Amino acid sequence: MRALSLVTRYRVGSFEGDARLLVYDVVGLSSSLIGDDVREVLDQRPNTPRIYVMAPFLPLQEVSEALKASAALRRAGAVGPGHELAVVGLRLSADGRAIVMSRAFSIASGDDVVEGDEVPLPEELREGWLFDLFDSSRGRIDAPPGVHFGKASDKHSDKFLRTSSVLLSTAACALVGFFAFAAVRPQEPRRIFVDTAPLLSVAFAMQRVASTLGLWPRMPSAKSFSSYGGVEKLPRLSTGDLMLVSASTSGGLARRLVAAGADPDTLATLFLLRSAPELQTPGAVLCDLTYRPGRTFGYPYVRNYPAESCELCKKGYVLAELEGDQFLLERRGVKRLRVARSSQTPEARASSELLSRRGALKVRLHARDTRRTDIHLELEELLRTETQVATALRRLMTRHVPMPLKYVVLVGVTVDSFNLLVEAAGMADHCRSATVVAAEGVGTLSPTPGGNALVLVGLLDDHAVLRGINAQMRSKVPGGCVAYLSAVTIAESARNREDLRIFLSYGEHGPETFTFRSAMEVMLPWTGDKPSSWSQELELLRRLSEQAALPEPLAARRAWLESTSESSDAVFLPGVGGELMLAANFVFLDTTNALEKISQADVYAVVSNLIATERCDGKGLTEPVRRDSPPLSWSQSVYGQVVLCPSNFRDFNDAVLRASLLRAADPAELNYSVDTQSSREMLDVLLADIGSWAQGRGDALPEFVLSLACGRLRLVRRHQEQFLAALRDSQVPEHLKLLATAVPLG
Repeated sequence: MRALSLVTRYRVGSFEGDARLLVYDVVGLSSSLIGDDVREVLDQRPNTPRIYVMAPFLPLQEVSEALKASAALRRAGAVGPGHELAVVGLRLSADGRAIVMSRAFSIASGDDVVEGDEVPLPEELREGWLFDLFDSSRGRIDAPPGVHFGKASDKHSDKFLRTSSVLLSTAACALVGFFAFAAVRPQEPRRIFVDTAPLLSVAFAMQRVASTLGLWPRMPSAKSFSSYGGVEKLPRLSTGDLMLVSASTSGGLARRLVAAGADPDTLATLFLLRSAPELQTPGAVLCDLTYRPGRTFGYPYVRNYPAESCELCKKGYVLAELEGDQFLLERRGVKRLRVARSSQTPEARASSELLSRRGALKVRLHARDTRRTDIHLELEELLRTETQVATALRRLMTRHVPMPLKYVVLVGVTVDSFNLLVEAAGMADHCRSATVVAAEGVGTLSPTPGGNALVLVGLLDDHAVLRGINAQMRSKVPGGCVAYLSAVTIAESARNREDLRIFLSYGEHGPETFTFRSAMEVMLPWTGDKPSSWSQELELLRRLSEQAALPEPLAARRAWLESTSESSDAVFLPGVGGELMLAANFVFLDTTNALEKISQADVYAVVSNLIATERCDGKGLTEPVRRDSPPLSWSQSVYGQVVLCPSNFRDFNDAVLRASLLRAADPAELNYSVDTQSSREMLDVLLADIGSWAQGRGDALPEFVLSLACGRLRLVRRHQEQFLAALRDSQVPEHLKLLATAVPLG
């Protein structure tokens, strides 16, 4: 059979029988095609008194002529009296509405074709056929035992309506588009919005249906807004917009659309399965799937449960989340990133102890040049004094600088510091005749085949810079030796560091053509071109200042941020006791050694290292790298979300550590709105800090409020509302309450 064949039962008085619908999506409808399909129907189901023929993309007159010219009428008459065939099409009424009409045909004596009058198609037939299409396509998804669905409407149920299962052929799309066109105002819309992407096919079908009537000569623009999650992002709606909702059990999305400006006359819900007899939904409904007395089809009422008091959740049923256009049999996985003593490798501990307490570590508050991390290290003092960094670098120079040395390229190292290193290493005579240039001067060097060069880097925190120098040096000393020596190399993972090593050392003689060594390696996360939390803070304060004069603490903070690019202290908002200071029980640094000299930047660098390590599954830079294995990395994907475990804030109550976690984490790792349980745990931490403020504790509260106001830290909406309500009723300073007014909800 070439047609889409649908059937429903109908009743007229005491008589009940089948009503078959044949839907064609062909370009030209032949009489033989109709005749063959009708014959097949009557062979299989002789007791089919009514057969309807529809070709939504063809004029009604053309369909009628094809039916009259076919052998279908004679076959139906031969079966017995009472059998008739009819065509289904659209007519425009006097008031401009599109009416679904049917016209019956039969054979009289002498093989004359008798045409009946055009009559409106009974609504029960339309809904019966659409129900058959929906049910046969398994549009209702029943959850497996022990599983239930979480919907975008924030309702839970063991039933889900999936319209995309229905729209798997052009004939099905033609049928749905045909009835959808008749359900709304037929004037050409300016735009079409659909709640899920599969309905775009219905929008295109509606345009073809309209075209057969001489309407909608051009296809309006069509776009999916991804159900509930996209309503707030819709542009301003008007009466010229056509809205299509795929399926509903509550009518909530249609009501949201009307509240957003949608016109009920141009709003249609394709399939509705009621959750209560009194349920109403704005706009038209193509097919009410709900059974009611007197009907020969339909599903029982669906049971929806509020997410907060779901009976299925209480029974321990597994929750499978449905998100936008995506149908997932289970919720995206949520991995909790937890820092602990084991997160700090022995090498990282040694580096942290060496670099802290010296004022050498600074936080880069705002993005600058192309550097990939927001931590800066002042190396000049470390290279000029007898430190482990300087000692290790001199040893590398003694072992790896090729002789005779032709060129020296300095990257982030002054000539004076280089001369001191050379003198202390006893290499002054060997380097005296070498040409010394800065990184930007490499292009001026003359090519020297077989020449030797040293590229000396202070802080290597932008691998692209060294890759660029490497590309130039290959043409400056072809066939020669180049040693790339770094005082401190920063990498985000062992794979990242190994990629750089292979790139720099590989040449015409294989993987060890050139040399790359580091005196110290530190694992820190890349930030790239993302705005830092301090840049976001400054932007927030500027926005607030446009509304009213900032209170003195915030005005001073804004002035400091605008005039400071790097800092070791005051990088976090002060708490109830003033500037955040490290407590004596900090486990990631030796607090028995000059505790007062440990800066906020020192702590921030330590925490950044911990997070970078945990993102790599607890593996540090010394972890062996296998090139045939995927990199170990905890990152966001369509299949899972990584969040910073709330236990980090619950178990570590040191305010400066908490502030460092909030600033060092990626915003996606602070997005607890994706997981209600994590959001609830985070809310408990925030409420505890509010309650502790009056007792002189909760010093991290300003950083929590700021992170929420900047949109970095996000909770489930109701949890954010609870936090804001508690903050308004608390005794915290007014400038914190002002910050809280900027917290986005949604």
